[in-house]
Amino acid sequence: MALNNSTMSCRQAVAGAPVMAPFRHAGLFPRVRLHANRRVARVMPKAVGNGNIALQSATGDQGLDTLFLSDISLVGQRTPLLLGFFNYFERHLPHVGFFEPIAAEALASSELRIDRHVELVYKVFNLKGDVRAMTGVQDAEAARMIANGQHSELLDKIYSQYASYKEGQDLVLVEGPGPLMGGTELDAQIAAALNAPVLMTMTGQPNATVADYYNRAMVKRQVFLDHHVEVLGLVMNGLPRQSHAILSNQLKEKFSAAGLPFAGAIPTDIMLRNVRLDEVQTAMGAQRLYGDSILTDVEFDDIVVASQRLEELLEILAERPMGRPLVVTSADRLDIVLGLLAAQLSVSGPGVAGILLTQAGSARSGRNYARDTIDRIFAGLSSSGLYKGSLLPVLTTDMPLRDAIKKLDNLDAAILPSSTRKISQCKRLFEQYVDANAVVANLQNMVRPNRMTPKMFMHTLKSMCLATPQHIVLPESEDKRVLAAAADVVQRGLAKITLLGDPTTILAEAGKLGLDLSGCTIHNPKTSDRFDKYVDMLVEARKKKGMTREVAADTLHGDVNFFATMMIVAGDADGMVSGAVHTTASTVRPALQVLKSPDTPLVSSVFIMCLPDRVVVYGDCAVNVNPSAADLAQIAITSNDTAAAFGIEPRVAMLSYSTLGSGSGPDVQKVSEAVAIVKQRRPDIKVEGPIQYDAAIDPKVAAVKVQGLSEVAGKATVFIFPDLNTGNNTYKAVQQSTGAIAMGPVMQGLLKPVNDLSRGCTVPDIINTICVTSIQAARMSSAARALAAKAAVAAA
Repeated sequence: MALNNSTMSCRQAVAGAPVMAPFRHAGLFPRVRLHANRRVARVMPKAVGNGNIALQSATGDQGLDTLFLSDISLVGQRTPLLLGFFNYFERHLPHVGFFEPIAAEALASSELRIDRHVELVYKVFNLKGDVRAMTGVQDAEAARMIANGQHSELLDKIYSQYASYKEGQDLVLVEGPGPLMGGTELDAQIAAALNAPVLMTMTGQPNATVADYYNRAMVKRQVFLDHHVEVLGLVMNGLPRQSHAILSNQLKEKFSAAGLPFAGAIPTDIMLRNVRLDEVQTAMGAQRLYGDSILTDVEFDDIVVASQRLEELLEILAERPMGRPLVVTSADRLDIVLGLLAAQLSVSGPGVAGILLTQAGSARSGRNYARDTIDRIFAGLSSSGLYKGSLLPVLTTDMPLRDAIKKLDNLDAAILPSSTRKISQCKRLFEQYVDANAVVANLQNMVRPNRMTPKMFMHTLKSMCLATPQHIVLPESEDKRVLAAAADVVQRGLAKITLLGDPTTILAEAGKLGLDLSGCTIHNPKTSDRFDKYVDMLVEARKKKGMTREVAADTLHGDVNFFATMMIVAGDADGMVSGAVHTTASTVRPALQVLKSPDTPLVSSVFIMCLPDRVVVYGDCAVNVNPSAADLAQIAITSNDTAAAFGIEPRVAMLSYSTLGSGSGPDVQKVSEAVAIVKQRRPDIKVEGPIQYDAAIDPKVAAVKVQGLSEVAGKATVFIFPDLNTGNNTYKAVQQSTGAIAMGPVMQGLLKPVNDLSRGCTVPDIINTICVTSIQAARMSSAARALAAKAAVAAA
């Protein structure tokens, strides 16, 4: 970047450092998703006459709405970068937020009782709202969950907090917990869960070479890429000043050759490196007795222990006239306080940054050491008007002298909300040495599909359930997994639950497991007062098949799934989940007999596949063995609507072994006919086919195999398989090979939802399926009300 020599300051010229052109002249800024009315928008720069950037919005694809800072050095010295980036984004966007996924314990002096960096950003940039919404999980809780192997649950909690906080923000800056716990691996997992691109940060080391920095960065970059996380670039803090210029140029060249943008490096800085008096006050729990508060925001460059006579101390200080030491002495040496005060009043006296008084003796609190006299002297100077300068800061701590010195030796420089000078210096250094545009502009060159990630999907799922909880019946109460899921669901308010079985047996088993089922309804089919009604309804529904009361009664007595299904038919429940014990056929058969929809004669299924980096829909993998072209079209249309109902933007790929005519045969022809039917019946659906799986899901493969523009190729979210053999084997292969979560089969084409579980399901699997069923039930209920209202209007 060209130098703007006309604006170079003397300090910059002396340092001999490269000066970045101010960002307002760069003419670059990323597209940013806005959340107003939940409409995706992008903010783009527009050059104006004074060189500033005016922001204009226009609808477009997903842009940068989150930036994840990951410290790959794991030393935690990134505060200047954090403040610099926040300041940069705040100049361009009205609503910028900050989020800490794993929050550290608050400092003892914290006013907000919150993580240090959260409090710093909140106060420095005058943020509004609940400061606690800016954190995900406390470090102690996160450590416990990691130790117990609850990684998925930890990410769920972090994402839930993040999603709630992000609403209303144009952009959220996220600080990874790398130095706190977990390292880069945990950073990558969290970034993937948040679907956030990463900017790697690194701290300079005194003797590190370009190769050292390069090798570390490339290794860490691969960790993020392995988790399907985009890496925007690298920025550094604390690069040794004496070699800053040459190292910066070499690093930029080397990283650029590797395709990793290098945004610059802040050099070591004396002001940021030195400890300030207010940091001492915070770290030691000290109290300020005298002096101006503004002087506590001043660094000291040495520590002098004053145990000698006053005149000897003054001689020592006179030997170093340019220094600003902190003088440490015991509380009974108020003669030193008065002597140094006098020295400060004189323009010729030795200067000190301040005084720290430590505990004197074993009963300090009971002795005054002439403090009243000293108080009057300082007060008199302040009120007399004779002395116009600032008074010497004097701090006091309860620590003994030896402990205080040890604490001071181990004290690292920090940046607190009160560190006005350091905060300003951070912003200046960032603007001078870091090219933020090089990072954010790089995002515009990346293909960032608007994916629904697994954590986003789970959060959406739970939110939809909480909004309209439905009544779900669980017939397999003899299974402890079902009982655990039922207890969790009602406790979180995700659905209303009825368990079928003997109440005494169920409650006894729950007691053994330590489960609270007080929020569930327990209904015993054998003593049900609804039994005769269900028999009558079954006879009516199956009379064309020759159903009699005797057969219907035997069926409901012997088949708990059929009893649960009749509860749904009667309106006593909104949906059913079964299959933890029973086969798919046993679970689905009753629904196929009494819950088929006349509007959708074909019943099909989908699996909601939570892949490592996205959520997609597979259909039909469980019901239709060899569907015709018309059947495939119906499956595609229904699956499209199912995906949309769960917040997944549907882009339908009709799969075959041929991509758009590259091969031929009866199977290819069937898929081609199905695509034509879909386009005729539902022109609104984005559909492509016949297409191979790789061309449907991978943009790079699609670019080779599919000519011209396609709304589906390379970014499909709904995959329709040509037959059950292909679909069933594919979903199982993907599930076993990638560790994906397969939710389903989710039944489609029924009047009310009935969904099947795998007999190897876990408690989270059951909870997820209950949520899916509840959402389906709410959607069907809403559609039924709309039809009833339409019919009433037509009748009137």
